[in-house]
Amino acid sequence: MLHSLQQFTRKYMEFNATELVTLASLFKPIACNENAFVIKKRQHISNIYFLNSGVLKSYRENNNRKYNVKLYYNPILFSDLNALTNRTPSTRNFVITKKATVFMANFEDIIRLNAKSEKHDFFFKMIFEEEYMFNSNGNT
Repeated sequence: MLHSLQQFTRKYMEFNATELVTLASLFKPIACNENAFVIKKRQHISNIYFLNSGVLKSYRENNNRKYNVKLYYNPILFSDLNALTNRTPSTRNFVITKKATVFMANFEDIIRLNAKSEKHDFFFKMIFEEEYMFNSNGNT
């Protein structure tokens, strides 16, 4: 996971080894089979996820029809940031479409890290603005 996380973070910021390990230590592996939901519509979430390997699909659903389908390829961080920050149920489904390795970090742990580290705080501010990963406006 450390190599993939470094590959991902380098797009935004160069962390030294200690900073990278500090960030990685927040993430714990979760079991994910193909077609498994990582996040389900109407679920309250408290985590941010890291897709270490595999492919993930995100979509909205209405009357059994899928809308706003997006595919995510590793390495990438993902979550329903709008639901996470507003403490509302998720409006999207996130489903593993190809065998994947996924890690999760508690959002409160990330906030605590950001309070201690200006560099981590800046990193997360940059990635939270990436609409591709975090659909904060609810329109995508």
